[in-house]
Amino acid sequence: MRKAFLLFPALLLLTACVRPEVEAFRQQPAPIAVVFETPRDVPRREEIGKEYAAAIRARLATRAMVIPEGVQGPANAATLRVTLTDVREGRRSADPSPVAVGVTTGVIVGTLNAIAGNRNAGFEGFWWGLWAGTHAAANQRHHADRLGYAPRRVNAVVELLQPSSGAQAPLASFEVDSQEVIEAMDPLSRADAEDDGRIREEEARAFSRVVVWKLQDQFGWSPRPSPSFYGVRREREEPRQEAPTPAETQPVEPRKE
Repeated sequence: MRKAFLLFPALLLLTACVRPEVEAFRQQPAPIAVVFETPRDVPRREEIGKEYAAAIRARLATRAMVIPEGVQGPANAATLRVTLTDVREGRRSADPSPVAVGVTTGVIVGTLNAIAGNRNAGFEGFWWGLWAGTHAAANQRHHADRLGYAPRRVNAVVELLQPSSGAQAPLASFEVDSQEVIEAMDPLSRADAEDDGRIREEEARAFSRVVVWKLQDQFGWSPRPSPSFYGVRREREEPRQEAPTPAETQPVEPRKE
């Protein structure tokens, strides 16, 4: 009882800190349009943007109403703006080698310790460099062995905006780290792991999982029984009425006079 009494002021303060427009959107979310922005120096930027945006719409529609691409939304519509900040192709050679990580870490740590007057600066640099290189090698092997392919590394910033609410700040704003996306990926079979199209599809799906997870955690959305898209009327399937089976004809006995 005493613990509950002590936690009540903190809970009350946390509730009071929630902005009114954010709470209103949580209670009654408006239809959401997805806008994807990619840096100009990214190869196949339009293709990546369309693929990732489609995956987010499909995933987000299981939690909230989504405005399909090319459809004009209502006046109170919200916009989920996704901006890619870094995209690195999923080639093993593109990742820094464990040796490079270890040497760089060792030089930095050793230099800082030498400046600080540590007599064991050389040993400290060697030890931390060895640890960093070993950790980098184990991390690369872990993802390669689990997934069966080298995924593309994507970092992004996500903002949920609703101009009609009058809010200057986004309703939600967070970053998506490449490590989070890689951990959300599913392994592929040997045949699919050799298909670049299937790899990109799984990368987009994992990215959409992370984005929707973070929105769901902030707004408390629950999964919907079926995807919901604005302007798309879902007709209920009525049970088919089977044609009545013809009654069996009974033999007519001749009339006796």
